[in-house]
Amino acid sequence: MRSSRLVLLKTLLLGLGLIMAGTAPAQTPNPLNAEPLTVLLEPVPPFSYEDPSGQPAGYAVELMQELLKRAGLGYRAEFNSWTRIYQRAQSQPRVLVVSMARLAERETSFLWLGPTAARRVYLYRLRSRTDVQVPTLEAAKAYRIAVVREDAAERDLLAHGFELGKQLDRSPDHAAMLRKLFIQRDDLVALNSTVAATVTGQFGYDYKQIEPLVKLSETPLFMALSRSSGEALHNQLLKAWDGMKRDGTVAAIAARHPFVALD
Repeated sequence: MRSSRLVLLKTLLLGLGLIMAGTAPAQTPNPLNAEPLTVLLEPVPPFSYEDPSGQPAGYAVELMQELLKRAGLGYRAEFNSWTRIYQRAQSQPRVLVVSMARLAERETSFLWLGPTAARRVYLYRLRSRTDVQVPTLEAAKAYRIAVVREDAAERDLLAHGFELGKQLDRSPDHAAMLRKLFIQRDDLVALNSTVAATVTGQFGYDYKQIEPLVKLSETPLFMALSRSSGEALHNQLLKAWDGMKRDGTVAAIAARHPFVALD
């Protein structure tokens, strides 16, 4: 009887040992993944917009979703004006802007991921405004130009000697900026050629009624992480981004959006 009990005890201990040996130690949660990122979006198709069901969609949104999935990060997406987006991205931690021109003056204010797309900005006029003649960028200083406040195109124009309140007429967003062009309050508008066709249609205007006159600038677009988010989070996202580039995911997503160019 005693012998049987000893055999049973040894069997139980051996089984317990096997179970303990076969159980992997619990992984320590990554503290960087504990809190979701705030993703800020501007309604500028084809990069970011709301689909018919009210969900974020677009080229930059698809890139962001794949990036955060690979990095193991949750997020909350919000649409806002560019002015508000820019302010929040500079003042709040764990904020990701899905599309921003990487200008020299912005270099140290954000942590960058990309490039995500090419950006070529032109000055456009209404085709009917044959009185607006702009053979060179310098010639554009004779006209009023609609710009979005704090947008890269505004910064480019300021760098070329254009002045706020003189040539440059600020708007809070693309809708207000385009309205000023079409009601002829302003003579020209500064637009990224990638978004010109889609953004005019989004706000009810006919793209065929405008035409580019002169190139303003060419600067690639990036995702921008608020600098206060820290290098550890930035490196985690960079690792995921590098993987997307290597395995062709970035190119595959771009191929689904005919207006987007990678270079």
